[in-house]
Amino acid sequence: MIDELDALTEKMTLLSSQLRQLRDENQHLRTQLASANVELDALRGRIAGAMQRIDSLLEKLPAEAAETVPPQGP
Repeated sequence: MIDELDALTEKMTLLSSQLRQLRDENQHLRTQLASANVELDALRGRIAGAMQRIDSLLEKLPAEAAETVPPQGP
């Protein structure tokens, strides 16, 4: 009976340790995800700004030059 309790105690200690590790890893991953989302938002903003500048430049092109620009496709 004592051996069984000792084995159970050892398993519970191991389980508790693994739980702490997983919680720590989960928190670290959440922090990384939040940072990645902030970076993604910043990059999206930069892309939107670049697209606006390109559109502005395209509007300034003479009509003839705009017609000779080949369409861009996938």
